[in-house]
Amino acid sequence: LKPESRCKLISWLIPVHKHFKLGFESLCLAINILDRFLACTPVATDCFQLVGVTSLLIACKQVETRPPRVKQLLALCCDTFSREQLCNLECIILLKLKFQLAAPTINFFLQHFSLLQVADGHPSDADLSQASRSLAVAKGIAELSLADYAFNSYPPSLMAVCCLALSERMLSSERPISVQSSGYCESKLQECMDKIDLLISLNRDSLHRLLPNELPEKRMDVDN
Repeated sequence: LKPESRCKLISWLIPVHKHFKLGFESLCLAINILDRFLACTPVATDCFQLVGVTSLLIACKQVETRPPRVKQLLALCCDTFSREQLCNLECIILLKLKFQLAAPTINFFLQHFSLLQVADGHPSDADLSQASRSLAVAKGIAELSLADYAFNSYPPSLMAVCCLALSERMLSSERPISVQSSGYCESKLQECMDKIDLLISLNRDSLHRLLPNELPEKRMDVDN
């Protein structure tokens, strides 16, 4: 699978997951399942879309209380594929991955590092509000990176702490996260943050569209 084809597929999956109002964890896990399956199984180009929606369905069954129906997913593919094809591929993916579906996603680590920030002491309502805003912006930044194969070389924990650090810089947070708490060396952190920073600068308009409506009430400094 070429990076361009992967980018196109994931760029299509992102609005699909929003169409069904799915959680960010479902999207992250779906992409993890997709990447692991494609890494060990050759797939014809005309089946990429089917692999994408099947991976999303499997992820939703792990995360969501009400996953989308097969019929709904097939409709988004313009009924190019049959129910039997999707169900057969679901079995193939499960067998190829040996039913090992759980994975530490970037969303998991975003939640983890965000909770660490407010776990010490007795955070005020303002601190909790700031942490919530930073997490929302960090998820928007992380979503931008999902389709870019270049970021696959970084562990999800490193991506998460860098996304949070950049989101807090954009929001001018008074209590920024300590990136050293992640355990990564300074050079690795800076390398990853520089690449994400470039991604943000190239996608300013897209990032603002990814954020919840209530966040722009405080203008973010994306050029800082």
